[in-house]
Amino acid sequence: MHRVSNGLAQAIAVGVLVVVCCSQAALAIPAFARRTEMACTACHQGHFPQLNALGRLYRENGYQLPDGAEAVLRSKAGAGIEGFLASVPLSARGQVYGLVPASADEGKPPAAVSVMSYVMGGGSIVKDVSYFFSWTPFPTPMLHHARVGVHNLFADAIGAGSLNVRAGSFFLTDFQRPGHRQLFAAPATATAVKVGKNTFDLEDSNLGVELYGRPLWGPLHYELALVAGDMGGGLERDNWKDLFARGSYTLFHNTDHELALGAFGYLGRSDITTTTADLIFAQRDDFWLGGGDAELDLGPVNLFAMGYASQHGDPNLDGTPVLFGALRTEALWTVTPSWVAGLRYDLVVADEPSLNAQQASVHLSYLLAPNALVSVGWRHDVQDLTASSALAAFDGAF
Repeated sequence: MHRVSNGLAQAIAVGVLVVVCCSQAALAIPAFARRTEMACTACHQGHFPQLNALGRLYRENGYQLPDGAEAVLRSKAGAGIEGFLASVPLSARGQVYGLVPASADEGKPPAAVSVMSYVMGGGSIVKDVSYFFSWTPFPTPMLHHARVGVHNLFADAIGAGSLNVRAGSFFLTDFQRPGHRQLFAAPATATAVKVGKNTFDLEDSNLGVELYGRPLWGPLHYELALVAGDMGGGLERDNWKDLFARGSYTLFHNTDHELALGAFGYLGRSDITTTTADLIFAQRDDFWLGGGDAELDLGPVNLFAMGYASQHGDPNLDGTPVLFGALRTEALWTVTPSWVAGLRYDLVVADEPSLNAQQASVHLSYLLAPNALVSVGWRHDVQDLTASSALAAFDGAF
């Protein structure tokens, strides 16, 4: 194994110092907990960022508690703009990663440290109207997603929670497997398959409008979205013509052992333009994907699996379609209130050999405070051992 450079050692020392210095500050209650005056564990399953049933309901309902409790919060904050500003939940999140590859490339350092920062805000503007955004000020300024939601539409006729609308830039898989529930930066192979010149990624944020709901707050949940597709890569995606749909049903709903079963599908197309010399080639890639997912909550153990198939009509501009299948499985085990272990496996099988992938990761996380944790782990590339790496990370939200 290569030795860590002096610069890396200094960076890791800074990261450790951040952990030590922030461990006391991390005891401060984060944004939503400050607003509701509730403990972090009211919405998180023993540790952040994983949500429990109440946390998921709070998010789906536009960051609102049930009416009675929400009315009390609004009266305490006051009315009008001043009351809104007094209750605006803002949060800062920082992440420090140290990565040691199994084999460093020639001329490249044997290890690296990266820092990510996030500023997040969200909440209910007025009753049943919400917003949420996530922005990175450092190291590269970037707006990840921003959305506005209107909730509990026609509640008197069809029941509370039955119809909600959100518009803006959002993640389609937000209710399927929210990214902020991942405790460790593991491979995203199964949901980040980019085929040929089509840069579509299932985990990208999308600009669009989505209807979703949980009729009468029951076990059935649905999503129906009309989106512009991937906003990156410089592609024109026939705006507002990509369609996503998902439905799920939760057995043992609102118990300590929920089992959620879902099915989803995406139908889209990309207009791909390639310039060669003085010639401009324009080609459309019609594509679809469909699959299902399951999540089982066993108390201290959470199990998740997702599989889907996808076909692209002409992603390489050669008239040849590409078909692939993807699988992701994940297990989280809360060993103690402070220790969490995880195991994850990603598989992609395609008729185009370059897309084939098989990766696994294992991690152990320690909760320094209700909103700060450190993790160590190993990411293993089954097909190419040299692409494997060890990872240490600090994640804190304030």
